[in-house]
Amino acid sequence: MGILIQFPQCHVKIEDMAKSEDTVKLIIGKDLKIRFKSLCVQAETDMSAVAKELIAVWCLEQEKKLASERKKH
Repeated sequence: MGILIQFPQCHVKIEDMAKSEDTVKLIIGKDLKIRFKSLCVQAETDMSAVAKELIAVWCLEQEKKLASERKKH
């Protein structure tokens, strides 16, 4: 079973992401990393799970944006 992510105008279902995973290295400020890690702990989740959700949502938004732009031309 996948994770359903709901945002105001966006619904993403992440299906079995563990089947083929890879590593992404991010360089962010130390303060932001500390905030992110702390908030993940408080939300009882891990940083990878949150990052996967955010990246999946961003990809979907970009794909919709590109599809909309292509329809205009």
